[in-house]
Amino acid sequence: MKKIVFVDIPMYQKSPLNYCGTGNVKSKYDNGVLYPINAFLLDEIKDNDELKIVLLKTKNGTEKEDAQTKINARLFEDEFDSILKELSAGNITGYKAIKNVKVEYIHLDSDFYETKENHEIRFKKMITHLEDGCELYADITFGSKLLPIMIFCVLNFAERFFDCKIRGLVYGKALHDDNNKAHSGELFDVSPMYYLNNITNSMDVPSGEAAIKALDTFFSL
Repeated sequence: MKKIVFVDIPMYQKSPLNYCGTGNVKSKYDNGVLYPINAFLLDEIKDNDELKIVLLKTKNGTEKEDAQTKINARLFEDEFDSILKELSAGNITGYKAIKNVKVEYIHLDSDFYETKENHEIRFKKMITHLEDGCELYADITFGSKLLPIMIFCVLNFAERFFDCKIRGLVYGKALHDDNNKAHSGELFDVSPMYYLNNITNSMDVPSGEAAIKALDTFFSL
């Protein structure tokens, strides 16, 4: 199966966290990861899968921060390659060995300017990597605050026009100490937020009051 994964790359240095058994994902992977999606994907990858991983890199314009972004993108590749190697060999407790998995990395750079023109450029770059009938994933833990909104737009476009299926929208919550160092985390699949937005956009009711009642009915299911 072809899987496309969008990953927000941080502009600053981050530390790995262990997300095992946390949040609503309850991952079985009992090791630290820098990118929460890597723990999530362990339960998703199957034999003969093809993964296209799109690394969303934001250029801030400063040499130091842009260099760190490049390092962070490389760290994603190293981390995922290492986990996939161990998974393929059957060396990860709680997971069966897999085979014949192919991975392609796409580096997608965009400027840190939240203008209409730049949003259009970023959106067009992202949708060029969509393919018909794929499974889609995204990690919105890091990156600029507006990137998750852009990813929502891309996922909606993919569902409507490429017959893609959303399989996971991941967010890694981190708690920090007084020195702003992350010390514990929780792993969440926040795709219900994406579907809630779709529901509100597709509702056909005569008033706001009727819309609220319709949502109450939906939430009670």
